[in-house]
Amino acid sequence: MLPRVLPEDQVPIFKFWFDGSLQAGTHHRNELYYRALTVDVHQRSRLYHLACRLSRHRATTLVSLASDQCSLWVSLRDHAVAASLLPRSALGLSHAQR
Repeated sequence: MLPRVLPEDQVPIFKFWFDGSLQAGTHHRNELYYRALTVDVHQRSRLYHLACRLSRHRATTLVSLASDQCSLWVSLRDHAVAASLLPRSALGLSHAQR
């Protein structure tokens, strides 16, 4: 399944404690997500490609777009899949300032 892409202003964001630190979270269609990565908007195609790669490994993902940045959101149920793939896959993506 392809990742859903949403405008950032349609993503209700809350903070919660997860994996040893304070994280940004959201919910969409009865699923809870955490923000795994935020990059500058000019890298949105690489971020979407990464979201597709996670989806191929059966991780449920969202991508949110703002005017200056985009974020990858991963379902809390799929944290183990994302944790194993993100460190290697995110190399070369520069993190946006939040």
